[in-house]
Amino acid sequence: MCDIRPGVILKVVDNYGTIKASAQGIFSEEDDPDLLPPITQFILPSSTSFSMPHEGDNVWVWHFEDNPQELLYTFRGNTQNLNGDELDNEYKDVEIQMKRKSDNGEIQVSYNDDDGYTVDNSGSQINIDNKDHEIHLKCKGGKEVSINKDGISLGKDGGSKYKAVCGEELIKSLDDIKNVLNAIKDAAMGNPYTMPIGTAMTPLLPKLNTFKKMLSNVVTLEK
Repeated sequence: MCDIRPGVILKVVDNYGTIKASAQGIFSEEDDPDLLPPITQFILPSSTSFSMPHEGDNVWVWHFEDNPQELLYTFRGNTQNLNGDELDNEYKDVEIQMKRKSDNGEIQVSYNDDDGYTVDNSGSQINIDNKDHEIHLKCKGGKEVSINKDGISLGKDGGSKYKAVCGEELIKSLDDIKNVLNAIKDAAMGNPYTMPIGTAMTPLLPKLNTFKKMLSNVVTLEK
């Protein structure tokens, strides 16, 4: 009792995916969308997923002869529209979960048996590879971050040039230096020939009491 007709979205009615659309042999593209009945989106990948329709999208309209008021639609796509490295390559397993173009570029969420799981927004990427399950983050034209079993690299994928410093350990070393300088000052003040050295150091040493301010309140490191 159901006909499935190709159609085109003429108007998006609400934020829940309700549309007005043409349907071959039922509703014409020349019809006034305001006079057409609403059509509801269904057959989603799961009960918690959703894809916003747009005017001009191709759809399949499901029309029930025994209940003409029940109108449903699904998106009508073509794998040729998903052409790219995933389908043009010789991967054994490929899944493209989402590919969408916008005014800000092209967004894609995909998986293949070689690269693993990737979220790509016009060159900015988050990737979990399929071999060692490493995590790679890359900002288009900017810095990179990689996480693997050996550690975390900030700034360059695979290993940055410099090692990070643990703040508390650095403060301990700086406190030791401050104590040495204080000892030199005290010793200098006890001798009239070196007293000018102590006098010069006296107003400067209190400035070294601000070491702890260098610790971040939001970023932590593990040795």
